[in-house]
Amino acid sequence: MKLNNLTPEEASINLDIEKIEKEFYSKQKSDSVKRGKSFQHLCFSIICEKDPNDINDEDVIDGSDEEGIDIVFIEELDNNLFVKIINCKSSLADNFSANDLTLLKTGLQYVFEEPKLTIQNFPNLKLRDKIEIIRSNHDRIKSIDVYYCVFKGSTIEPNVKRKKQEIDNRYSKFIKVQYPYSEFNIHLVSSKDLFTIRVKNLESLRGIEVKVPYYDTSLIMKPDISTEEGIRGYITTVRAEEIAKLVNQWGDKLFEKNIRGWLKYNKKNQEIYNSCISNESGLFWFLNNGITMIGDKVIPSDHAGVWKITNLQIVNGQQTARMIYEAWNNKLLKKNVTVMCRIYEANEMGFITKITKATNSQSSIGSRDLMSNDPKQLAIQIYFEKLGYFYERQRGEKKPSWSYKSIITSAKLAQISLGVLCKKPSLARKNIEDNFFNPQKYYNNIFDRNPNELVIAYLLYKYCDDLKNENDQITYFGVLHIARIMWEYLSNQLKNDLENSIKLMEQSELMIKKEYNKAVNHLTDLIKEEIMDKSAGNYLSRIEVDENIFKSFSN
Repeated sequence: MKLNNLTPEEASINLDIEKIEKEFYSKQKSDSVKRGKSFQHLCFSIICEKDPNDINDEDVIDGSDEEGIDIVFIEELDNNLFVKIINCKSSLADNFSANDLTLLKTGLQYVFEEPKLTIQNFPNLKLRDKIEIIRSNHDRIKSIDVYYCVFKGSTIEPNVKRKKQEIDNRYSKFIKVQYPYSEFNIHLVSSKDLFTIRVKNLESLRGIEVKVPYYDTSLIMKPDISTEEGIRGYITTVRAEEIAKLVNQWGDKLFEKNIRGWLKYNKKNQEIYNSCISNESGLFWFLNNGITMIGDKVIPSDHAGVWKITNLQIVNGQQTARMIYEAWNNKLLKKNVTVMCRIYEANEMGFITKITKATNSQSSIGSRDLMSNDPKQLAIQIYFEKLGYFYERQRGEKKPSWSYKSIITSAKLAQISLGVLCKKPSLARKNIEDNFFNPQKYYNNIFDRNPNELVIAYLLYKYCDDLKNENDQITYFGVLHIARIMWEYLSNQLKNDLENSIKLMEQSELMIKKEYNKAVNHLTDLIKEEIMDKSAGNYLSRIEVDENIFKSFSN
């Protein structure tokens, strides 16, 4: 199945679908049935946080008379029940549908409102059993969440929003009366949402409570500020030794949401290290920007003298925390070193990016850093690994242990995509990070593409770069332009089967030298009268060159 028009998140989710299809549904005769069941299996696994091998067939309602409900999962925790009702559509073409929501609404009516006698005669035995469990435990249910999942989901039409609101209004009121300890929510879930949930599920410290001792156990901690959205913030002081112990115990797991890796002993970090081992170490609290921690739940336990933080992450101040650990590990950390800490209770990624940008000033933060944890970047990294490439989305990111074909940094990929796929090679040659990673500029055009297409663009660029001649200004400075022109010649052929095209290019079996020579001649003819004795490098950075190339193909 050729899937060219996919975003990075969709491509990554599609990898999971194909894996499940191969492992669990390979014997199904129909491709559409294979895909449908595999997508359903994947949605169950991600939303209910179940290993794909541990999914119970009794929870899969899909079949005859399922009334728009594919899955009913009831989880028991501490004698409380949590209900998840899921409907899945795996079509490559469809977005959210008001008709599907109407069918799902009918299913919810059966679950919550149909008379008991009607339910007892219901033909779908699995659904009937689930309804009986839900109704007989109405005082134990803490939440009822309904998920309508589609593979694409890029568009939510007004009639879909209206139908979702109707369901939400009806059952939010109904649940309050009939299930007094519960709340009702309905969610529209696309592949992008599934990918984000999966990333959240894989966080190393998720569900783990980490204790951070108070600096002064006599203090009573209260939130310094809170918002209507549930974000709460504290400002406190922590002994540097306790920070070092956290890094020693949890290592890289503490920094998974950080926007870049550890930059080791650069100039700024060396200054941090020196300041916490020097005779002026008592001034560290005043001279250092401190550390920003975030957790899904933050509980100041005054009687125990500790902060209890679930899913603790250091989102700002990684360099400080690492250098404190280095000093402690070398037995040079002064006992009097304390650190100012901001502690936030929140788990929304957009908020994390905002506080990172707002609180950092000691080590410069660029737009590439701020976007390094964007779902698109994570999805590209996962997909590239499948193809054997290491995608370095963060500065200072630790290299993997597996053998990779090549390292492709997010900055280089952005430059290539802007130059080749977005057809702006002159703009890309300027190598301005803000053009690459600013969502208000070219970020989405650059990265919101099928990862296979991004790899093809990289391989085209690499092909041209390998053939550049330092004695020829046009081929040397015009690598991006030549690759862009080659894409114009070859895109239809390459897009016909992207995955196979990648293999052929990697093995040098795709004969494109002819197109390369044509592209060089095309660019030479276009600019030779303009440069004369001038530098081709300077001329090829002029924005009008992009427009001139475009016009040359339009004529």
